[in-house]
Amino acid sequence: MRPAHGNYRADIDGLRAVSVVAVILFHADYGVPGGFVGVDVFFVISGYLITRLIAADLDRGVFSLARFWDRRIRRIWPASLAMTMVVLAAAYALMLPKDLRSVASDAVANVAMLANIRYWYITNYFVVAADLRPLMHTWSLAVEEQFYVLFPLVMMLAWKRGRNWCLGVFTLLATASFVASAFVIDVKPMDVFFLLPYRAWELLVGGMIALAAPEDQQHTTAKPSSGIRWTAEAAGAIGLIMIVVPCFLYDRQTPFPAVAALPPCMGAALLILAGTVSKGSLPNRVLASAAFRGIGLLSYSLYLWHWPVLAFMRYHAGVPLPTALTLATMPLIVASAYVSWRLVETPFRRAGAASSPFRTMIAGGLAAGVVLACGLGIRTAGGVPSRFTPAELRLLEPFCTDWDHNKNAKSNEFVSPPSIGLSAMTGRPCLLLWGDSHGMAISPAIDDAARDLGLTGIAALKSSAFPLPGAWQPGSRFFNVCGKRESQEWSESVIRWIRDYRPRHVLLCARWSMYLVGNVPDRGDLNLIAQLDADTVNRNATIATMESGLRRVMAICEETDTDVWVLLEPPCQPTMPRQITLARHWYGPGTAIQGVSRSAHERIQRPMHAAFVAQAGGRLHVVDLADPFFDADGVSRVGREDVSWYSDESHLSVSGAREMIGPLMRQLFSEMATDCNPR
Repeated sequence: MRPAHGNYRADIDGLRAVSVVAVILFHADYGVPGGFVGVDVFFVISGYLITRLIAADLDRGVFSLARFWDRRIRRIWPASLAMTMVVLAAAYALMLPKDLRSVASDAVANVAMLANIRYWYITNYFVVAADLRPLMHTWSLAVEEQFYVLFPLVMMLAWKRGRNWCLGVFTLLATASFVASAFVIDVKPMDVFFLLPYRAWELLVGGMIALAAPEDQQHTTAKPSSGIRWTAEAAGAIGLIMIVVPCFLYDRQTPFPAVAALPPCMGAALLILAGTVSKGSLPNRVLASAAFRGIGLLSYSLYLWHWPVLAFMRYHAGVPLPTALTLATMPLIVASAYVSWRLVETPFRRAGAASSPFRTMIAGGLAAGVVLACGLGIRTAGGVPSRFTPAELRLLEPFCTDWDHNKNAKSNEFVSPPSIGLSAMTGRPCLLLWGDSHGMAISPAIDDAARDLGLTGIAALKSSAFPLPGAWQPGSRFFNVCGKRESQEWSESVIRWIRDYRPRHVLLCARWSMYLVGNVPDRGDLNLIAQLDADTVNRNATIATMESGLRRVMAICEETDTDVWVLLEPPCQPTMPRQITLARHWYGPGTAIQGVSRSAHERIQRPMHAAFVAQAGGRLHVVDLADPFFDADGVSRVGREDVSWYSDESHLSVSGAREMIGPLMRQLFSEMATDCNPR
């Protein structure tokens, strides 16, 4: 199919519009659960346009690496750096010290073109949640920037043997990248999601299209045959379907990208191919219309600004955002994008067209240096806590301290376990605390109580790891380290330890409702558990999965003469302590603290409570950690005027654990002390 367009493809701007709208609606949680495929469509478009640009210059013998990188810098950096500076300023005004420090690190990574590597590397469960990171979306920019550094070098070398040789090299590299992503995704999903080697095939698909269907520089009026005409129409229609359908069929549980990215990427390739025919297919002509083209022209700025606006809104209003507030953010997103496009993006692209590439690089380097200096300065200052009064800093303590004392929790097996209570353990241990991050949160209170009563114990704690055998979280295997293999290795190693060391008491602590009924806002079924032989979640089977694991533990504990204590979770609060702290910072210390009602808490907890109580008796005991938090009016307390008992909506702070759970643990351990041989 011979081309029918000049350098500018209006339908590609329209395709950008479809992509960015899908991404925004996905991030806004507005009915497009698979809208993240828009990023992959962007990758294909980028690969196509970049290859076409380089090929045209190589054909004429005028290609220059300096000029190429000059264009890329003017295209990407001014708007990106401006957005990053605004985000840093907003974070300085609106965020707590620990969160501001994290954003500053993100800004440094963005300027260094390493944002994807930073987000890939971070595995700590208690960093700012992804939905609250205003620069999280820059990972995709880093992937493209890294590609732009390496790709022209590869293309220059391959081009010396001719266009077809270059196409063969692209095909080989794309195949290797795709096969690697397909094989690795179940083992290292975050590698595949964030790192260029596993994403390169998406950009190379665009490059292959550009080489396989080169476009003449001048418009041709040659009328294609009817066969080609109908082929183009079919390709355009199928391509659009392959992009749109995944937007609604995929969700956060979809193994992505790898094989699941094929439909949207191939769909984008088909649409681009269909557009090379005279007048293009009907979908191409629709995409080339003024409405789609206008959104497409703003697409880069829309992508840059939509996520920070949503992240800051969520930071202060909570997750998920109320529908009305989500709708209210849309005009702000569009306005920010238009200002960025009009005052930053467009002027810099035009002004430097005739300037020296080296001047552009020097100017870009200086601007990047300013952002780096600001980011590093904020990091060095620890998030600038001096912005807050001493009283407010005391209230902020839960957000500024790392209470996770289990530094070995990243291991897939229970090795070198940390102790709780007395560290010098001789003979049979009294306690094993087996839990997830909620177990980590209450561990200071358990440690204190055990020490006071002279008890020895061990902690088996791992974030997001369900503390019973035979279960895993299918929806979370692509978002944390607890895939099927990791979950099984961890739980089985804890079971082996129980058999080998025969602790007198096992305490099970978790956010049970997250695993069994999925009460985490905006997360759907991601955290629900399933049997190890299942690859998807069955909401009706989560309690049965838990009961099966509990029965196995009880059978083992009968053999080892061990009692099991299930610790039900403290109340989850409707308002984040972060929001309460900032409200007091802005509006004064008299701001009311409203906790969840007992009726609302019990409504969520009823299925777990019933399941555990039904099996209680004999060696199984149930302790409700929520009781100390409720007052006579049936409303839970979240702290005192100068102390927060929570570090987020569900995890207790060190102060909260010690003040609210500590007395309960001392009472419980005093009953255990008689058969634990205390000092």
